[in-house]
Amino acid sequence: MKNVAGQEYQTPRQTADQLDISPQTLRSYSGLVEKVTHRTDYFHRDQNNGRLYSAQNITDLAQVNIIKKEHNKTLKNAISEVFGQQIISEAPTSSTATPAKSTLPAEASAATPDNSTDNDNLAPVLYTLKQLSDQNTEVVGQLKKLQEQLDETNDKYEHLLKAIEVRKSTTSSEATTTANSAATTPANTEANNKPRTLADMQTQSTETKKGFWSRLFSRD
Repeated sequence: MKNVAGQEYQTPRQTADQLDISPQTLRSYSGLVEKVTHRTDYFHRDQNNGRLYSAQNITDLAQVNIIKKEHNKTLKNAISEVFGQQIISEAPTSSTATPAKSTLPAEASAATPDNSTDNDNLAPVLYTLKQLSDQNTEVVGQLKKLQEQLDETNDKYEHLLKAIEVRKSTTSSEATTTANSAATTPANTEANNKPRTLADMQTQSTETKKGFWSRLFSRD
């Protein structure tokens, strides 16, 4: 709320919230009011040339909304009905004829083509489209983050698989070496530790004797 020259004014956002309409719809209402009243300065302006709304402005716009919804009238006809009386009451009383366009009753203005109705109908649609566009942009950003996280997870998974393969290869090689060593050692040990039988001892003794006599006779 802003205080200008001792009078309180509402900002467009505050006014739109009170009227339960979007700021874009309020802008369409205000532009059509200025067009119907032929007064671009109908609403007070701030230093940034933004519209400000008095309590009476808000009351009049609320009445426009009620007439439009309950009586099934176009926005222009509803504005003409509410603000038409103000135009007549504010018109100067002189012999000079006032422009017919500014004093047309609501019923007469209904016969003229109402191009502003399309703009009024498009305002909520455009507002909805903008919201959808913003939501779509947000969703795209979230999808990009998810894709980055997925790529990072895939990289970690590939590195883990490579590490497992290297470990399996090393373990397999060590197991093969150990198996070969174990297969050779028992054979040698068994041969060395095999008990000597009586027949083996006799055979060795006979070989020793033959060797002695052979050496003795060989000298002759």
